[in-house]
Amino acid sequence: AMMRLLAAQLGRADWADRGRNGGAEGAASLERRLRDFKFAQRKRRDRYGGERPWGIMGLYDHLQGIRTDVEWSEDAAWRRENDEPYLSWADFEEGRKLGLNRPFFTYIMLVLCTAMLIASYGVNGWTIEPLSVNPMVGPSAETLNRLGAKFTPYIVQDGEWYRLFSPMVLHAGLIHYVLNMAALWFIGSAVELSHGFVAAAIIFVIPATGGTILSAIFLPEYISVGASGGIFGLIGACIADITMNWSLLFSKTVNETDEGTRLRHARVLVWLLLDILVNCIIGLTPFVDNFTHMGGMLYGFLCGLSTMERLSLNFFGVSADGCTRFRNGLVRFFGLILSVVLIMV
Repeated sequence: AMMRLLAAQLGRADWADRGRNGGAEGAASLERRLRDFKFAQRKRRDRYGGERPWGIMGLYDHLQGIRTDVEWSEDAAWRRENDEPYLSWADFEEGRKLGLNRPFFTYIMLVLCTAMLIASYGVNGWTIEPLSVNPMVGPSAETLNRLGAKFTPYIVQDGEWYRLFSPMVLHAGLIHYVLNMAALWFIGSAVELSHGFVAAAIIFVIPATGGTILSAIFLPEYISVGASGGIFGLIGACIADITMNWSLLFSKTVNETDEGTRLRHARVLVWLLLDILVNCIIGLTPFVDNFTHMGGMLYGFLCGLSTMERLSLNFFGVSADGCTRFRNGLVRFFGLILSVVLIMV
């Protein structure tokens, strides 16, 4: 079943060019694709309930559902074209979770962060600091410094460059660890399952490093740790994916209700702003800072422009002109290149 699924996915690109031509045949193919897509959406709602695209992750989950249903519709069309056995939506959905299609980068980061948390308690003599000193239920600042926390004088004066990277696997304590690992599991695995190991690694590591550099510049005497820069990078990439597919997300073609577009846009923007506000409040806690958070989100947005795969409007019968294709290609190169240049500067 997995081999048939892989063969279908590899063959869809050739089928797409033939099935999206003009004339009566193209119109019939488009109508069938859209009918398959609507069927897939109904199956998704029957299994998971209606979408609630509120907040960053709600919107991203909605977008990922659209992406999966488009893939199944293209797979079904390719199978009809090539007389391949029919693969039901439920089997296609389950097949995406089998084999090597697992969030391995997310697993690696979870293991590293867990190991370093245990090590931090060990270095601290298996004791925790008073809550008045560290409300995160964790070790002392001296212990975090010994393990590689971000502290600008050590980076600049002593040349300890590894402190630009080591904070992403350190945490201030158990509370900090649990919050970050929960966020990493839900956001990281969702991004990685949709866009792959390499994309997830880029979106996590570059923003985590960039956020640490910004924190080192603007808060030189402040010790900070945590995977927050990388996690906010993942959030920023989700926002980039949402932005690139904004018109499709709120089109009548993919939405269950016919709610007014302006009202829907306004509600979504309010939830996005609330998400960012809550995350800024979290950044006021000890050993955590908003330069890492917001810097990571900015870098993640830029990296997301380059690594996130834009949904093709051709599937829905909308043709892109040469200017639009050139602009989209330019944006993909621009995001990653600008991120690297900013880190170097």
